[in-house]
Amino acid sequence: MNKIYIITVHKNPKQLKRLIEKLDDDKSQFYIHVDLKVNINLFLDEIQNSSVCFIEERVNCIWGDFSQVLATINLLKSATLKNDCNSRIFFLSGQDYPIKSLKDIDAYLQNNKGFEFISFDQVLFDKSNKLYINRVLNYALKRADAPKGFVYLEPILASGIKNFKLFIRYSLKGSIKFNDWSLFFRFKRGSIFKKHFKGSNWWSLNYETALKILKYVDLNKVALYRYYQYTSSSDEQFFHTILKELMLLDTSIKVKPALHFIDWEREGVELPVTFLKEDYHLLLQQPANILFARKFDNKVDEEILNLIDESIL
Repeated sequence: MNKIYIITVHKNPKQLKRLIEKLDDDKSQFYIHVDLKVNINLFLDEIQNSSVCFIEERVNCIWGDFSQVLATINLLKSATLKNDCNSRIFFLSGQDYPIKSLKDIDAYLQNNKGFEFISFDQVLFDKSNKLYINRVLNYALKRADAPKGFVYLEPILASGIKNFKLFIRYSLKGSIKFNDWSLFFRFKRGSIFKKHFKGSNWWSLNYETALKILKYVDLNKVALYRYYQYTSSSDEQFFHTILKELMLLDTSIKVKPALHFIDWEREGVELPVTFLKEDYHLLLQQPANILFARKFDNKVDEEILNLIDESIL
């Protein structure tokens, strides 16, 4: 099985080089999206590898914004142009790192080659949950001046004057495009999906399944883009919801949980946890189905990467 790694990065070229060198074998290709606001030459100067392609269609990526989805779509399109169906695609960030050996990774993939690895949270099934209300029923506007980075608006025809004033205010600021006003003047936010799903935005798909998702996106591009550009953290919903929609008719798509360990639970630190050398044993104790962890920062603690390398040779 060939392995295709699509990777989004915005810093630490040396760490990206290390990640690629750790994963590189004669069956691997790497497609890299460098955030548009970052000098790509820093990465080009650091990494000269025939297995690596820095894609040209770059996006200014903003946390929680639809731009993250666009960058991933660009990566998928590039990755599926020249590769064959006997391939698996891994979506990683430049701050990920394997915590299993290449031999163990290949063995796990071979034993589970008929599955997609993507996680689905249960939280969006509860329609009274605030997260469901904000991510599905309301419109989200990405604003640096707002609490947690988003302003949420209800459909205009189902809300009061306060909500309408917010709509006018953010329209004048350019957060709402004039051509999209019709999306807001409704009693209920419209969607092409009956159900919405979310989960970690790091996943692994079989090549054929990735093509099915891209085809669905192309066929429904206008509706999808208009909806998800006003959805908070759309990168945690876009591919998950499309995949679930495809699974309604395509019983060949089978799913297992994602392959990443990400610590969102620790108290007293910025989340997700940036792993340090003190986390060495925690990382090595992860079960056989957890192949990667995030996140790491070689400028904060490179020793943890050294320890992992020594253990999974």
